[in-house]
Amino acid sequence: MPTSDGHRALALICLVALAVATNYTSHGPVIGAIRDEFALDAGAAGMIATSFFLGAATLMLAGGAFADRWGARDPVTVGFLVTCVATVGCGVLAPTYPVLLAWRFLGGVGGGVAFAAGASYTRDTFSGRGQHFAQGLYGSAFLAGSALPLLYMPLLAGPGGDWHLAYAISGLATLGAWTAWWRLAPDGTRRRQGAPAAVPGTAAAPRRTAPAGSLGGALRSRNTWLLALCHTCGFGLAMVLGTWVVGYLADEFAMPIALSGVLGSLVLVLGIAGRSGGSLALERGMRPLLLIRAGIGLAASGLVVMALAGSLPPAFAGLLATGLGVGLPYAAVFNGAAAGAPSSPGSAQAFVGWGGSLIAIVGPPIVGALVDAGGGFTSGFLAIAAFAVLVLLATFALRPISFDRELSAAGA
Repeated sequence: MPTSDGHRALALICLVALAVATNYTSHGPVIGAIRDEFALDAGAAGMIATSFFLGAATLMLAGGAFADRWGARDPVTVGFLVTCVATVGCGVLAPTYPVLLAWRFLGGVGGGVAFAAGASYTRDTFSGRGQHFAQGLYGSAFLAGSALPLLYMPLLAGPGGDWHLAYAISGLATLGAWTAWWRLAPDGTRRRQGAPAAVPGTAAAPRRTAPAGSLGGALRSRNTWLLALCHTCGFGLAMVLGTWVVGYLADEFAMPIALSGVLGSLVLVLGIAGRSGGSLALERGMRPLLLIRAGIGLAASGLVVMALAGSLPPAFAGLLATGLGVGLPYAAVFNGAAAGAPSSPGSAQAFVGWGGSLIAIVGPPIVGALVDAGGGFTSGFLAIAAFAVLVLLATFALRPISFDRELSAAGA
């Protein structure tokens, strides 16, 4: 792929990520209005996030396998369109709580396919030098999209909290982004079994001769499983915070909702910096395992500070630490998974993404249930911090030789 087409492809796949990810946290700033309309407790409100990520987990692995075998552009296009339609549906055709959950689930199905295929598309845009930075930008775009609704959903909903209107407008905006992708995105590499090997350092060329698209091949690598576990403390924790950070700031520190959204969005903004900074650190030769452990450790520490903070300044510091920590490992985790399963890199990356979705599925309702049980956000955040510490310990079971060697060679 010519350099200009490669840059256009990267810009457009980042636009897809930005638009799809607005659905990750769009419910957060208006969750109070949704709870009031449907008379929901905190646990039921957490299911609004869970339904989307449950849908994403349903076909995410299929999106990666399809990209391995036949190319990534088509599943990105179809998945993205499904998410756009479902977002509009949340606004104009969700008169009851079960219908809202159904639209969220459908949007998640499309988003999961688009995410997995998009990671493959991004990997095909650049190979060799620059591949970590490209993957980091793609991941950063997801966090940027997750941060945006914390800013614009309260404005779209207005003083009356019209979340239906906010969802409808947001969905129409994502349809505009889909049109740009559909009309302008290059085809990228077509994945075929038995494809010829690439010349190292070239852009978007097939890179292997082994049969592609085997999820079983990806799962035979121990690192695939462990890196999926690591991603639960990246994307998963980011989505838990995206769901509850506005409520945390408003309830614990009596902060206005609009201001809570602005400050809460900084968690995801720091995640953007973390994903981009982590990818640049890999390009400069930092050991991937060190980067992964640093990110998970920082996130766990930030959650503990948030849980125990008695005033806003330490809580804010914990927010910043957690936001940076959840972002740092992204490129190392995804490119590490691809390096460990060279015959099925899309499937390996999809499985890592699927792992991250698990905490996004179960985390918000768990925190909500703990809040309802009287433990407040202290018990909820301490619970997920303890989980992060367990994941940090599990990283010492990663195989550093093949993982470090392949990533360092690709980024050198």
